Amino acid sequence: MYCIRFIILLLCLGITALSKAQVYNDIARYAIYGTPQYGVKIQTNIPFTVSADMPTINLIGYSYGAKAPMSLQITFYIWHDNNVLYFYQPVISSSGAYTPRILLANEGGKVVIFIDDKVYFQRFYVNAFSGYNQPSYYQGWSIIDAPLTGTDIAEFSYTNRFKGDIYLSGNGIWNSQGNVGIGTISPQEKLSVNGKIRAHEIKVETANWPDYVFAKDYKLMELDELAAYIREKGHLPKIPKAEEIEKNGVALGEINRTLVEKVEELTLYLIKYAEEVKELKKEIHELKK
Repeated sequence: MYCIRFIILLLCLGITALSKAQVYNDIARYAIYGTPQYGVKIQTNIPFTVSADMPTINLIGYSYGAKAPMSLQITFYIWHDNNVLYFYQPVISSSGAYTPRILLANEGGKVVIFIDDKVYFQRFYVNAFSGYNQPSYYQGWSIIDAPLTGTDIAEFSYTNRFKGDIYLSGNGIWNSQGNVGIGTISPQEKLSVNGKIRAHEIKVETANWPDYVFAKDYKLMELDELAAYIREKGHLPKIPKAEEIEKNGVALGEINRTLVEKVEELTLYLIKYAEEVKELKKEIHELKK
């Protein structure tokens, strides 16, 4: 009997929760043919009080001045810490191309949403979903061009998460393995670019930098041995063949390390033969006496 009563209670609570959850359509509309002087202030009837509800508010429309569609979904809590109220976890997600700076504030005990952007010819409407708030909270909203004058101001942070592959027609792909491709739909590396890259600076990190060439125990190849290698292979030791580079490309970190190694070896050859020349000059000078 107790179990039956408990199940009935749970069902009643569930029905009560569902009855409170509401979708509110066309709460307010905004249309301007000019450019706002201050920004766009959405004056809501949501009280700035502690609430377990996390309302979801949608701003849907377009911004002619920004040349972009507008599809913003915002959520937030009003919570407290040591009896001090504040906006907790204000998050915004955009599925459009318009991502303005948006703030929350407390003005006269009511929540206001402020679009901090002065854009020409903008139009949108507001929808909302609430799990626990009173229906009256979503009535009588207004949208005006006015400065933000409230307190407890909080800025929304943009968060967008995706799963699987994202295809950008003509531009690239990102997939769940963490590979990014630009101009290719099959990136095999963390970043694959089928085209040219221009940058002011590229930093490549590499270990085992070839200062070991100057160590006393480093074995420098004899020149006749090096000459024989070049005649046989057609390239320097440790330097890839042209065909290999054309097929697989070049690892910048590795090739730079190898090139520095060859420069340091060349320096040792020059020092060695400069010393030999100096010694020969000395011997010739002695013979001329």
